[in-house]
Amino acid sequence: MLKWMKNYYIGNDVKNPTRIRTRITAGKFVPDIYVVTLSDNPGNILEILPAGMLVQRSARATCPLIVGMARGKSGAIQMVQDMIEQVYTETGNFKIKEYLKNR
Repeated sequence: MLKWMKNYYIGNDVKNPTRIRTRITAGKFVPDIYVVTLSDNPGNILEILPAGMLVQRSARATCPLIVGMARGKSGAIQMVQDMIEQVYTETGNFKIKEYLKNR
């Protein structure tokens, strides 16, 4: 079961995000969509995964909390950059997990 943040970030060029989220959660292939997740690795802050990877049941079962969805890898990279800049501007640190919990 995938876990989505309540108010997850959506890229500007993602059309029909509710339908895309439903398809991803159901294990359907969605081309050119990437999800941004919190990282389980303590050395990383966030991770970018292609939504196509979540077709596999085992990948869906182990996927960390999804905090964003973007079209294309460049859109996902831009989203991560914007998220990190926003957190640093508002808090002065890079504690994204804590920031997102209180968002």
